[in-house]
Amino acid sequence: MELLTNPFTLGLLLGLAITVIIAIDGWSRRRAIVKDNRLLREHLHTQMTITSQGNKAQLEELATLKKQNDNLRISLAALKNRPDRTELQTLYLYDKAIHLMYEKAPGFATAWESILKEAEMEMDKTSTGLLAWVRKAIRPSLKAGSPQPNLPATQQESKVQFIAKKDKSE
Repeated sequence: MELLTNPFTLGLLLGLAITVIIAIDGWSRRRAIVKDNRLLREHLHTQMTITSQGNKAQLEELATLKKQNDNLRISLAALKNRPDRTELQTLYLYDKAIHLMYEKAPGFATAWESILKEAEMEMDKTSTGLLAWVRKAIRPSLKAGSPQPNLPATQQESKVQFIAKKDKSE
């Protein structure tokens, strides 16, 4: 028993006791850290699953919206190019009136050609720039009472001659 009372042995036993206490505390802390790490991994996995599902749903919705947008764009282009029935009837009426004027009015063809070229130039001007925007915003009136364009003197004279011939024949 002398060995247990020896100061060296007491110091060694005290050091071993402190080492065992520190080791047990370290192992318990390590278990707590491993447990927290496992919980954090499970939480991260859950969050990633939720995020993945949300991203997948958003991508599906985005694809659906893109497809719908393309379909609407195609439909809009088709509707812009398709004339209405009333527009076709009006176009047919104007075509019929022009052909009748070609037959009945001797000076109509030249006047028509010059006015048609003038209108084409005006349409070319208004297809771009500020005039195009104004034309889209404010549509021109196509009423019967709208003023006639200024005709050159020879065309006005031929119009007056046509009216005079018409009055004489009646």
